[in-house]
Amino acid sequence: MAVIAFRERARPLAASQVTPSSAVPPLDYDRLRESLAAAGAVVALAELHGGVCGALCAGGAPAAARWLMNCLDDEELAASTAGLADELGELIRVSEQTLADSELQFEPLLPGDDAPLEAQVQALALWCQGFLNGVGTTAPSAARQSAEGSSLPEILRDFAEISRAGLSEAEVAGDAQADFALAEIHEYVRVSVAIVFEELAAQRAAAARDIH
Repeated sequence: MAVIAFRERARPLAASQVTPSSAVPPLDYDRLRESLAAAGAVVALAELHGGVCGALCAGGAPAAARWLMNCLDDEELAASTAGLADELGELIRVSEQTLADSELQFEPLLPGDDAPLEAQVQALALWCQGFLNGVGTTAPSAARQSAEGSSLPEILRDFAEISRAGLSEAEVAGDAQADFALAEIHEYVRVSVAIVFEELAAQRAAAARDIH
């Protein structure tokens, strides 16, 4: 799916952009990616963060920790990477805090604008794939049981389409519209995740009651 083609279909959720405050320090994509690589992890950081956020939306921090453990369980991580556990704990904490923030501070953890466009598109696709996995694993029936008028089913369908995103030949050749289209899709994803987090509040509350 070409990024420009999806941009034309996406709902205008991103029209009201909010400038985030500096209350929560941003996550360091490059540092965490290097820590995962040093530990021998194969999973992409973007997909990992997407899954954590999906699980956070559907089940809160305990669900995100379980998802993260299951995701990395089959990987032969280096034994000398005790610091990685702290970094992953911080990943969950900061992600949960920004999702719950009323000023919409949340940002998907992705490569910066200086990364090649193709790498940015691939990372956003993997992020959405991880998010769908996190929601689906934590609350498999969430979309089916969503209230009438809920945005959740449509958002999940859109994320499934974004997860298959790629660049067309024209975009690879340097089509100037591709950068703008990607920025719009990024904003759509960012705002949509905030909506999912809000709509799944009852699901998280039920999960918390089950724990206690």
